[in-house]
Amino acid sequence: MLRLIDISEFFTAILGIMKKDPSAEVRIRAMEAVITVERDDEIISALSSMLFDPVVSVRYRAAELLGQYKQPMAIEALTHALDSSDRQFREIVTTSLSQLLSEKPGKVNELVKSVPETRTRKLGMAWLMGKSRKRGALKYLLNLLDDVDPDVRASALGGIGKFRRKQLLNNDDQLLFDTFMKRLEKCIYDPNERVRAAVVNTITAIGGDRAFGIVASALEDSDEFVRRRVAIGLAQLDAKHSIELLSEKAEQLPDMRSYMRGISYAAGVSYDKTVKHDELATSIVNELCSKEKMYIHFTSSPDKNMRVHAFRVLTLISSDTAETLKSIAMNDPSPEVRDEAARYFKG
Repeated sequence: MLRLIDISEFFTAILGIMKKDPSAEVRIRAMEAVITVERDDEIISALSSMLFDPVVSVRYRAAELLGQYKQPMAIEALTHALDSSDRQFREIVTTSLSQLLSEKPGKVNELVKSVPETRTRKLGMAWLMGKSRKRGALKYLLNLLDDVDPDVRASALGGIGKFRRKQLLNNDDQLLFDTFMKRLEKCIYDPNERVRAAVVNTITAIGGDRAFGIVASALEDSDEFVRRRVAIGLAQLDAKHSIELLSEKAEQLPDMRSYMRGISYAAGVSYDKTVKHDELATSIVNELCSKEKMYIHFTSSPDKNMRVHAFRVLTLISSDTAETLKSIAMNDPSPEVRDEAARYFKG
């Protein structure tokens, strides 16, 4: 019925449906209907109230729709909604806020100053500041690294990791960038393992001459998850060098051998068949090699060696598609690919 009637004529009635109908799906449809009418102030006010609807799907949709209104009322409503323990909701809210603030550079600084210091608000702001990638936002995130809450510190690092390297260098000021990296390096020794893992991911994303050395300094971290992030980070920065370094540590830390085997397989350096029985090694391959990209290489690459490599990776991390892979491989124009497939399925 909403599709058939003149929404503007029944605007007030539809607002009532939006707020009071017992069906969450109907409330969502009503929200989607009223935004087609040019009565922005009333619509923003109504959508703002829907951010507190008892049904999560309604709240999520309200936050998405508010992202279409580049007005102070919408920004204010979404900012207040950051104070939520629902991580997915905060993600949707920050996405909408980042859209609204993309054309209002000065508004970011005003927003930072206006945000109360509550834990959930700071978590949401960390996500928002990372998405905005503004200089003022970076300063805010760096200040959050001193927060007493480890989740806030980890979120701040995640936000910093969203910045592009050229933004961090700021007019090619290498001294300033080095000072910035030293600030991040301190987080390698944070008492909380989530923060240590987060800074490894962030430094890996930023890269640069010192990144490999800083990440490598956490290779013997007491926490297995942190060591795993370190191994993956090192592989992303320099696969060959990381394999050499991990082989040196393999005797001291047993998990290093699994990391080394996984990285070697992912990089095409060696194909140890026992990797499929090593969950740690397989998980490393899975993270370093995108299934989608490997499938494209396997089906479309003009390089037969790349097709062989992609086949080996896919049969390891996507074994449920083995029959499809076999069909494609056995019809490959290269005998090397067909032989590899024959050996795999025979073995």
